[in-house]
Amino acid sequence: MSIARPTGLMLATLLAVGCRDAAPDVQVQTYVGPSYARHDQEQRQAYTVEVARTVWNDYLPQGKTVGPAEPEVETIAPVDVPATAEQFEQLVTALRKAPLDELDGPARRLAASSPTLWPQIREALLAERKSPKGDYRSMLDAIGGDVPNRYGHFARAWKKAHGHAVKLSDDWFEDLLVLPSGRISRGIRPVYRDLVLQTALFRAAAGIGATDSTLTGDVVATLLDAAYMLDGTFRDEVGRTIAAVGDEAVPHLIIESISPSTRRRDQDSVPVRRARYAEVQLDKMDRLHPSRTTEAVRDDPRRLTLVLHAYGTRRPGEAAAVLLQFADAADPSVRGAARASFAAFVTGPPPAVARRTVRLLGGGTANRQSHLTYRHRASIAIRERLELDAPELLEPACEIKREDGSIDTACETQPDRLSAAYFAWLDARREAADQKALAAALAEPDVRARASRLDALLVSNPELSLGDQLVPVYEQAAEAAEADGDLARAGQLLRKAARLAERQDPEHGKALRVRALLAEASVPALTPEGQSMLLSSAAVLAPHDPRVNDALTALDEHGVERAGTPQQRWIPVAGVAFGLWCLGAMGAWWRRRRRAPHPS
Repeated sequence: MSIARPTGLMLATLLAVGCRDAAPDVQVQTYVGPSYARHDQEQRQAYTVEVARTVWNDYLPQGKTVGPAEPEVETIAPVDVPATAEQFEQLVTALRKAPLDELDGPARRLAASSPTLWPQIREALLAERKSPKGDYRSMLDAIGGDVPNRYGHFARAWKKAHGHAVKLSDDWFEDLLVLPSGRISRGIRPVYRDLVLQTALFRAAAGIGATDSTLTGDVVATLLDAAYMLDGTFRDEVGRTIAAVGDEAVPHLIIESISPSTRRRDQDSVPVRRARYAEVQLDKMDRLHPSRTTEAVRDDPRRLTLVLHAYGTRRPGEAAAVLLQFADAADPSVRGAARASFAAFVTGPPPAVARRTVRLLGGGTANRQSHLTYRHRASIAIRERLELDAPELLEPACEIKREDGSIDTACETQPDRLSAAYFAWLDARREAADQKALAAALAEPDVRARASRLDALLVSNPELSLGDQLVPVYEQAAEAAEADGDLARAGQLLRKAARLAERQDPEHGKALRVRALLAEASVPALTPEGQSMLLSSAAVLAPHDPRVNDALTALDEHGVERAGTPQQRWIPVAGVAFGLWCLGAMGAWWRRRRRAPHPS
């Protein structure tokens, strides 16, 4: 709809009123855009430009319009997501006070909040609700939101799964925003606003938990707490939010699934139900079984390490065999996490044995062990692994409890001894393989190919501690590269040699690093400024080295200014800043002197 003619009429009226001799009786203040953006300067500019463009397009000749600015000319900065507490509070206030048809903008901006706002988001998510659960249920019924009944069951999901024609929302945030305002009665509007706010915060939490690994644990814990607010009103949406966090949430869910109590009378308490709900979320994400979980994150060493550490804390029995699969992983962090977690299974006090009453064939009853403990599962797993890899390390099977009822401590600690022996055997096998690969690399007649084979060996085992054998090889390869005129390659090889030498001989490593800087500074394609920076770094490491001083002197003769050390580079900046401060102080003194009254 064109607004040019009404706007022109309004402007003419205002001009006529302004030409009168008498002052106008009414002061008119105009504002363009939705009310929630009244105090948002960026959005005000955007809406004003859009209205002005529409007005001018109506007055221009047919076929000509005023379009947006050229791409290289930036007229209006894009509206950023909230990043400060003040912006966050402004959006929350907008959701609580703006007209219902204007909630979309602030809700979506809030859903994209920066991780720096997580404390405010967490507080808002767990804030106490004033309205009863019934009001929230009534509001959610309008969009098909599933709310658990007093027994914790979701009726809508059950009916949908069994063929009933019921409306079931799988995205509360979007369904709430598109809900017509006519379907929201005046008495329930505060609940509607609070639901929009809550679902926007859920989206923000999902984004923060998926992208900022330092906050994922707190995000998951907060979402699990929110799942049992108002008798579990938000639990269905919380489940989707946790799923949106993805595999980043899995290790934290594993730890959160540890039940705080095994007593029968505590099974209906919120902490125990919360732990069971974390386990349910793992099942829904197909991350409940350890083999499926580790397979999903196998290509991400960081996440795999976190998952393995989580199993060492949670200690599910079925994870014992999975941990042994990674006990000889190529990545040191994964290998260490797997071994440390398996050690948690076989060390420490034995776990309590769960028992249950069973009915015998003759009609009687007996008390029997209900399932194997994680210690028993770990014992079975390590014996099976040794039978496959190193049967010579096996010990005879034994019974922890003797016939007289006493405990055989040697048998009780057998899984720990077997796992320690197995890990030592793995280390010996790995070291032998490294020695064999190293011998094959050192036997290579060409020094260049020898260095390449050593590179591949170090990539497969970064912790290889054979610097005394590797450093001479890299030095020889660097000399060969210098002879070939490839100074850049020589510098790279010398840097590798320096890193290996620094572990045992720091002074030798420093000397190699200086040689690397000198080689890189001699690359013909390097600019004089780059040469100056490299040589200045070499001068810091070896200030009395004649090679470095001669190279710097040669640069001085060509009129190249020395780059200086990082500390020296700040000296001119500090000098300028001090000079400006002195000028400002002198100016302030002169102004005070001029304002001072002269003695009469």
